[in-house]
Amino acid sequence: MKKLVCCIFASAFLFGCTNMSAPVMPPSGLIYQNISAPLDVDMEETKAPSKSGRASSYSILWLFAWGDCSIATAAKDGDIKIIETADYEYTNFLGIYQSFTLVAHGE
Repeated sequence: MKKLVCCIFASAFLFGCTNMSAPVMPPSGLIYQNISAPLDVDMEETKAPSKSGRASSYSILWLFAWGDCSIATAAKDGDIKIIETADYEYTNFLGIYQSFTLVAHGE
């Protein structure tokens, strides 16, 4: 019984670590995934911004990760003073290589 309880908790813990959450989550691939989606779904009064900036982070073999994918870094990259919308781009190849890029749009 103890082994069963331990397995359930371990499964829940591991699933939580691998599950990505965002307002819009496109379909994912088991072997290869390359997706783009918005981070905001409330776009009723959003105009098309003239500037965009990017900030990225990377991972290899789920062992090494580096980068800065903060909204502040993306705004600085695009010389944006007012952020209006943000998107993300995610690439994964078997967990061997992963990248996450935040794309900020604004004025």
